[in-house]
Amino acid sequence: MKIAGYLHPGFISLGPLWNYGWLNIADLLQALRRDADCDCTLIVGSRFLREARRDGTTGRLENLRVVEIDDVALFKEMSALGVTPTALDELVCAEESVDHPALRMLAETIARKFGSPGPDVLLSFATPTDFLAEALPRTFRLHVESLFSRNPFPHNVFFDHLGMYHRSVIGRAGQRLRRYVPSGAGKALVSAFRVHAAAALDAVDPFHSAEIGLGFERICLLPLQISNWYGFDAQAGYRSQFEFLFDVLSAAPHDVGVLVTEHMNNGHVLTKSGLGHNFDYLRTAFPNMIFLEESRSFSTSSQFLVRRVDGVWSVSSGVGVQALLFGRMLGTPCSTYLAGAAHATDFASFFANLGRVVPESRDGFIGWQLERYSVPSSLLSDGRWLLDYFLRRMEAARTAHDPLDAFVPVADADVLMDAWVARAPQPVALPLGATDRVEALRVKLAELRAPLRALGRMVGRR
Repeated sequence: MKIAGYLHPGFISLGPLWNYGWLNIADLLQALRRDADCDCTLIVGSRFLREARRDGTTGRLENLRVVEIDDVALFKEMSALGVTPTALDELVCAEESVDHPALRMLAETIARKFGSPGPDVLLSFATPTDFLAEALPRTFRLHVESLFSRNPFPHNVFFDHLGMYHRSVIGRAGQRLRRYVPSGAGKALVSAFRVHAAAALDAVDPFHSAEIGLGFERICLLPLQISNWYGFDAQAGYRSQFEFLFDVLSAAPHDVGVLVTEHMNNGHVLTKSGLGHNFDYLRTAFPNMIFLEESRSFSTSSQFLVRRVDGVWSVSSGVGVQALLFGRMLGTPCSTYLAGAAHATDFASFFANLGRVVPESRDGFIGWQLERYSVPSSLLSDGRWLLDYFLRRMEAARTAHDPLDAFVPVADADVLMDAWVARAPQPVALPLGATDRVEALRVKLAELRAPLRALGRMVGRR
């Protein structure tokens, strides 16, 4: 079987290498090549290959066919069509732009460089690929991302053939998913997953002694995200995280404490100096804003705080899904992909019920994620299993009359319990910057394991 990984050559406003970490999709291809003898190709912008050579991680691409797209040449052509480099990401997210000349040109370039008849399966990390439907008509396109992505949750990804964000199964069928009734084993899995995650977070909570929300009977967690990133921009009308923050603070009643956290891998939103300083102003205008200075010392502060608040207001952060896991109220704008699963989609109903009404359980929604959507890392590393999963998904998508039926059970209940709970990583509270170092070590370890696996197979045959 021919399987391709697609790393979008478009530039994100945050910088040309901001999404370099998505090259991890090569790990999935390596597992499929190694264990299932798949013909694997990586379609990638030239700058990512240069960066891999610079940081010495080209070993992760060994034995993969690489289709290189010269991103400079590509955007010279797109400039003639009036498209700037960063505008390409807006185009791939907009349903009405699927036939835009720039996207047609990119699709034709990919199809021509790959060769006819194209891959059987295309894995695209965090990037909608509807624009490839006409150029690659026989290709089963899967969109790859993660809902629970940080320690102590096991690394995992989903494979959504419907699309990303609004076009994903969550965006299209969120209300139906929250009414999903898990099997008895599924309910036990949700319960065990919740209990284990809570205990793991408690074991390393860096804020366990912090006094949060003194003087406020109700508290809302507001996890800020990343500006100029289409995963946020396409979900709501905010132009920046400051605008998002100001809108929520101005809507919150005075008796509701708003606990604000920043996405520290992208810098500070609350600033105390410089022309754009805003901290003192916000503190004066909104005395109910709560900010923990020590939250800037950790990469994943928000998930330690979810269970200490009454609810979470989010656009597209995974912290919103964690709120549902731990039985907290989730509010989100009606324009986001989480709207169908949320408890409120406007400020009035969210703040009126926050801390006063017990949120309706979303265990059905969480159970569906664990049973039929997200695939944990212990399964992802088995290329034979992964190929079988893709084949099951392809057959279900071909024959299903209901789109939900195309999401087949990931694995048996005991396998999932082992993967989600027993094999969960040791909990740590990673200091800021440690995630990058951990990822670099993981890549190096994968490169070292490859020759050891080959040696093991050779010894086994002998």
